[in-house]
Amino acid sequence: MVLTIIGLLLAGLLLTVLLGDRVGVTLERAAPLGTARSTSRITLQFSEPMNRDSVPQHLRVLQLVPGAAVAASNVPPEAVQATLTGSISWSGTTLTFHPDTVLLPGTTYLVALDPGATSETGRQVLSEYRFTFTVSRPRVAFLAPASGSPLNIWIADPANPSAAEQVTFSPSGIFDFGVSPDGSKIAFSERNTSTGTSDIKLLDLETGGIQQLTNCQDADCTTPVWRPDGQMIAYERVEFNSSMENVGVSPTRIWLIDLSTVPATTRPMFSDSQILGYGLQWSRDGSRATLFDVSSQGILLHDFTTATTSVIPSRYGTTGALSPDGSRIVFPEVTLSNGEARSYLQLADVQTQEITQLSHPDDPVDDDAAAWSPDGTMLVISRRYTDDRFTRGRQLYRLSLDDGSVEPLVVDPLYANGIFSFDPTGTHLVIQRFPELTASGEANNTGTPEIWTFDLTTKELTQVARDSFFPRWVP
Repeated sequence: MVLTIIGLLLAGLLLTVLLGDRVGVTLERAAPLGTARSTSRITLQFSEPMNRDSVPQHLRVLQLVPGAAVAASNVPPEAVQATLTGSISWSGTTLTFHPDTVLLPGTTYLVALDPGATSETGRQVLSEYRFTFTVSRPRVAFLAPASGSPLNIWIADPANPSAAEQVTFSPSGIFDFGVSPDGSKIAFSERNTSTGTSDIKLLDLETGGIQQLTNCQDADCTTPVWRPDGQMIAYERVEFNSSMENVGVSPTRIWLIDLSTVPATTRPMFSDSQILGYGLQWSRDGSRATLFDVSSQGILLHDFTTATTSVIPSRYGTTGALSPDGSRIVFPEVTLSNGEARSYLQLADVQTQEITQLSHPDDPVDDDAAAWSPDGTMLVISRRYTDDRFTRGRQLYRLSLDDGSVEPLVVDPLYANGIFSFDPTGTHLVIQRFPELTASGEANNTGTPEIWTFDLTTKELTQVARDSFFPRWVP
């Protein structure tokens, strides 16, 4: 019996050797499947460590022609509108493809991994793997109700604003929030009415689960800002120092939450406790960050690659707008004219520290904010003229970096335009607007803020929500 079993095992081993590896390297997980967002990245997890140089030549990401039918084993050329380019990164056995451009809403993409890639042991991918996904439209998140409490986060599709959905149900209220780069999570700061403190929490939009990220027992922790890779959140922390006699509340300081650790860990952004500030912004690759540094009275720029820090002098008190590539900053500066304080915009080159004026201190304008398009080619500013073009509230204009000329985008004397930002595709703005005047031109004493979107192509304004504020895009 023993000899028979040994014989069968040897026969099976011999058969395996003769037939070869019929399975090869397999995919254990792939994403996104079915539905994706404009900022989604494509991930492939292999069954074993791969020869990383062998994979890219077998990987294709194809943008399909709308309505194209793709057979199970064939992708005809007429079905392909474009082949995506991008960069690849690895984490263990997982490959991540980062597209060079955002994925287009309403578009279907096909990911194909052809046979031939090899593992570190020489085993091959023997089968073709293919999957498709369709990109959903960006949505808008905001706080409501502006006229009451408690404040909670709502999300609406601009194409169907009446179907807005409440996603947090805090009895004490949400102070502010930030949406993750891939649109799957929201970090928010929640008030504790019994202690007067705030903590940063994390909402998973897929599952509805909430996780507490900080434990600010004697501090106010607010204003979460995601690093573009989604692995780090910066936030503002104010220590109350309740247990220390004759010591007041500390100035605002930037802290970091590291989501790559389990559990997430938190620490000050700078080891130097004298670097105090607020209003942090990240560059697109996360290699640079800016904040307004109270101690130096200027915009502090920190380069994580070189571990260097520089300061751009400014009296206005904001960080302005950091360009997506982190090379330039548009920021307002204050001036006095005929006893009236106004602001104008300046452009600073991060490398050379050279500052040029985008609007002049003597111009009859009051410019206070700017937003870069995702590709860094367009700048939208909020402006209020002080001459015969005067309006009570600021209006939105496209500003040329070449000659300083402006093109009106959203100009309505009945409204003031506040917080605004581009969607990931750079084709729409979301705007917080306030009805300054009634239809008859009188001051609107009962108005509440509203959320609108603006299509830069069609110039169409769409109201998304009333009695709401603090809009943020959900990719």
